[in-house]
Amino acid sequence: MKGAAPRCLLLALFLLAGALLSGCATSRKSVQPSARPSVIVLLPEGDHPSGEVTVSNAGGTQVLNRSWQSVEIPGTRGRPSGPVVLEQKAVQGAFSPVLAAMPAPPVHFLLYFKLDSTELLPESHALLTGIATTIRERSPAQLSVVGHGDSVGSVRYNYQLGLRRAAAVADRLASQGARPASLETSSRGKADPQVPTPDQTPEPRNRRAEVTVR
Repeated sequence: MKGAAPRCLLLALFLLAGALLSGCATSRKSVQPSARPSVIVLLPEGDHPSGEVTVSNAGGTQVLNRSWQSVEIPGTRGRPSGPVVLEQKAVQGAFSPVLAAMPAPPVHFLLYFKLDSTELLPESHALLTGIATTIRERSPAQLSVVGHGDSVGSVRYNYQLGLRRAAAVADRLASQGARPASLETSSRGKADPQVPTPDQTPEPRNRRAEVTVR
């Protein structure tokens, strides 16, 4: 099984499902199922698939890239079955103990700022209470805030502005009693626009902070 961090949802499900169904040995690069059938299901992350996962053994290879898609491996060297999309209710019923033991998927928020400022727009400021509540409910939570700028100004200036915006969001959440177990603030400056524009073009949707709560 090959994949990056988002795909750990599937890896966690496989490990626990394997323990319930048959027991298995795994590595970061491949799945080595037991003699009994093993089932692997790709869970969504929010409204999107959590990534793409390759399931491979001596019998063959299959790729999962859709939410609730699954393969069954009939034994140690049996060829993985063709991917089948399962109904969400069926997965939740069959794997309810597994799903209950898994961490909740990350929650993402977008906050927007006034021009050349760390002051949030009113509609974004109104979201802070909900973000703080999410952090408290997920305790111990991990919080990531990435600041961005539009293309007006220099690369260095927008990088520093992004850092100030990320720090301002973290400070405002702390003032509302949100105390995550870990906090990471960073900046992408003008390097990662939500809306691509020519240089030195003001764009409100690029003046933002991306907040992730895990």
